[in-house]
Amino acid sequence: MNLGEMIDFVGNLLDYDPTNDTYRQQIVSLLNDAQTRCLTDRPWDFAMRDRVLKVWTDVAAVSVGVVNGSTTVTGGPFPISTSAVKPGSEYELGILEITDSNNVTGRYRVMYVALSNQLFIERDFEGATGAYTAKLYRREIYLPSDCMQVQNVADPSVGIPAKAMFLSKWEREDANLDPALLGTLEAYLPSEGLRVPAPQTPRGVTVPTVAPGQGIRTINVYMVNVHGPFSTNFAVYPRDASDGFESALSKVATYHLTDTQTLHFTPEAVANKTGFYRRYYFTCPEAGILAPVRVRGAYVQGAPPVPNVDTVPPPGGITLGPDLSLATLSSQTFQATSIRYQWDQSAVYQSIQLYPHPSTDQDLDCRMLISPSRMLEDQDAPLVPAAYAQLIAYAALENVTLKVANPALSQVYMRKKDTLYKGMEQAYLKAVPRRLIKGTPVAGYRYVTNPFGPLRLLP
Repeated sequence: MNLGEMIDFVGNLLDYDPTNDTYRQQIVSLLNDAQTRCLTDRPWDFAMRDRVLKVWTDVAAVSVGVVNGSTTVTGGPFPISTSAVKPGSEYELGILEITDSNNVTGRYRVMYVALSNQLFIERDFEGATGAYTAKLYRREIYLPSDCMQVQNVADPSVGIPAKAMFLSKWEREDANLDPALLGTLEAYLPSEGLRVPAPQTPRGVTVPTVAPGQGIRTINVYMVNVHGPFSTNFAVYPRDASDGFESALSKVATYHLTDTQTLHFTPEAVANKTGFYRRYYFTCPEAGILAPVRVRGAYVQGAPPVPNVDTVPPPGGITLGPDLSLATLSSQTFQATSIRYQWDQSAVYQSIQLYPHPSTDQDLDCRMLISPSRMLEDQDAPLVPAAYAQLIAYAALENVTLKVANPALSQVYMRKKDTLYKGMEQAYLKAVPRRLIKGTPVAGYRYVTNPFGPLRLLP
């Protein structure tokens, strides 16, 4: 049962199925909310994913030249991508630790690497001007945007992957463990994560006149900010496309285009210290594109678009001029290769830290519980197994009937939902292994349990 079938199912049971966009949007919103509520409180087998994360070790010696009161850092060489399609640097979002000539140490986040000998930090350098040898830390292991909960972390670099123990930051402090230690992985710790602010509205959109044949259509445009397009620990988007940590979508800007009009996108320059790369997404109801897809193709006056370029760095200077004709947008070729915006938990990325942090670059095995992707187009299918997809419709009907002041009917659909939910629990929710642990880690024991402490049940 896909989204279109669930909408029809709801309309059939309610005997009310108007053909207007507002009603459809409300039903789709309720169905997505129902799916999220049904899947976010249990460790479902079908919602587990095994993923391999990339982990970078510390860089002990980075040559830098800094000026007091400036965000510009020279020196290097700093790694940087030479691809226009996949710009960025793996140093972005790392922490640069600089000890100046007065022996004052400051820590600064790297926001944007412009050249192999120039990068920008998040705030003005506060120390003495000079040339120094700095350290670069990349201790935060950022998880994919759809990760809801980490179930297991394992180290594959030791042969048979070795399971890492869970360790809270309080336990690390209580046991007097050195957070800067490098070595072989023993434990993982939940950490602070990352939030990327969104732009208020799409900026830099123009409507040029082009040759006839574009078709009469409506284009809804969104804009996002992106941090670290080349420094993600796990690729959320296809590996031949630019990745990164995206913000939520901006407010929508709607353009009603004639047969001789199209859109060009030229983001303005922003301060390099913000580290904001920019992207655009759009929908086109006439072409059946209801889920935002990425704007791709750099425009050069008098020449065809450069394909696949979609991410503009902070200094700007790039115009995106994709083919937005109705014939192109309606084709299966476009719809098969377009890149849909990943809603999931947009703009918020969880992270973990490792103890000890690996002393070399390596991979990390991580099993995680994911949140369901948002359904927006009729062909989208829920994460719930097909045999139990109706429970999403019943959960939505429970809310719809409450909205129209029919609590008795709402109770009927709630009971139907609960019956299917219990069946899905029996089929897919296996017993989670648990252990009784006596005591808690204390100073001097590392994470060896204290045999004289209280009993506790590991969830």
